[in-house]
Amino acid sequence: MGDKMHRAKAKHKVRRWWIALIIIVVITCGILFFTPINNAWRSISGNDTPTDSVIKNELVKKINARKTGDPTQDKKIQQAADQMKNTKMSTVISAANNEDKAAQLIQQTSSLSAPEAQKVAHEIFTNSKYTPLRASLSSGNWVQVYQQYQILSKNGSLNDLKSLANN
Repeated sequence: MGDKMHRAKAKHKVRRWWIALIIIVVITCGILFFTPINNAWRSISGNDTPTDSVIKNELVKKINARKTGDPTQDKKIQQAADQMKNTKMSTVISAANNEDKAAQLIQQTSSLSAPEAQKVAHEIFTNSKYTPLRASLSSGNWVQVYQQYQILSKNGSLNDLKSLANN
């Protein structure tokens, strides 16, 4: 009787080990293949994915955080936030590969005029320091986009773009 119980406990431990291993493999695959899965979901559905919605909401929060209290300026900021909220992430991804589409998107989601937006888009497409950001955007890799955003924020490149737009 003791031998049977020992074998049953051993089988139960092995079964638990396999279940844990399967869970670890599934989680690892989900992490490794997150971007392709997210992009495939977007392509199949034609709509934003839940991840896209989270990213977009964060962008809208950043846009809204620029409000100053000046009603005229805040109205423009709110319009930019609303436009971003209504823009599909597939449009953003597409703009990362095309300067004219990028300029149009910049104009729609900011208070910049067409010539100002074109100037900013041209800088983004011709200056190599923005290439990693565009590559991450065009592949829909939001983790890398965030990392590139952090790098460009810290080294002053985003401020350079803002200055370029205002000149």
